[in-house]
Amino acid sequence: MVPDPLGSMLFLLNDVILDIEQPNEIIRSDEFPISVAEFAQMSLADITGLAFEEVFKDLNLPRTQPEKAGHLATLLAAKTGANAALIGPPADGARQPSEMAVRFAEISLMTLSYLYQLQTGGTLQTSHVQESVWQALSD
Repeated sequence: MVPDPLGSMLFLLNDVILDIEQPNEIIRSDEFPISVAEFAQMSLADITGLAFEEVFKDLNLPRTQPEKAGHLATLLAAKTGANAALIGPPADGARQPSEMAVRFAEISLMTLSYLYQLQTGGTLQTSHVQESVWQALSD
């Protein structure tokens, strides 16, 4: 089942689809770990730097810490308008978080919904995401 598009948002973080609430609404809620004022002061570089630090510590962050990954996805979506982010080290690796890289995308709801259905059915593979999203954007 695909989430209600009026009440939530799908966000692709690396190869995991996260079901987050509307970013601008959740940031205003009391449950979010930073205040609206703190968010307003954050630049995109601040937010990507935070994401780099967290993903550098745990390359499988969306799987191992989905709540933290959801918070990062919310920040990224609210600041960029994107619904997908690929965050990781370059091909030769990263020795520190600042060496990580990010790629943002706005992908179709149809593609996100398809991938989300595969994920909830337990059949989503990294290759599906690579072919459907990141490789397709490079073509």
